[in-house]
Amino acid sequence: MQEIFSLVLSFVLIIIFLWFTYSIANIIVTFFRCRKQDHSLQLCLNTGGLIFYVILTIIYLIAVIGGIIAVVYGIITSRSSFFHNGLNAAALLTVVYAYFLSTIVLVGRKNLMVGRMLIDYRKLKKVNFTYNNKVTFVYAQKDYSFPTRFVDKTKLRKMISR
Repeated sequence: MQEIFSLVLSFVLIIIFLWFTYSIANIIVTFFRCRKQDHSLQLCLNTGGLIFYVILTIIYLIAVIGGIIAVVYGIITSRSSFFHNGLNAAALLTVVYAYFLSTIVLVGRKNLMVGRMLIDYRKLKKVNFTYNNKVTFVYAQKDYSFPTRFVDKTKLRKMISR
């Protein structure tokens, strides 16, 4: 019974890891495609945010590579603890990295990009900068919000107010 539970849990973790890895790749490809269309897009991060994302990227790469190595080592030596620990580390950090990558903000002359969504400044309505590190706005008759913990708020306000 425990082996069946372990196999099902491992399968679910593999699906989670693959889905969020696909999500990360999709966000990165979207960044580069939008940068080709609008060359003025640039990161809107404060210095703390830039340091955070660099450290998070390094930790993510080390954890995923180490997790894959641990999974392969666990399969080769038939040690299930290496297999499960490597899979847990890779899946957990992939979910965390995908979340934070989806909240990166890029600003340009005419467009704002939040995660995968490219937004024209002229079509933004009811932009609110709240005190709890969040920006809410209406775009295409839908309400959106994104966290501004690592965003350079003065640069963002300046670009939106044009």
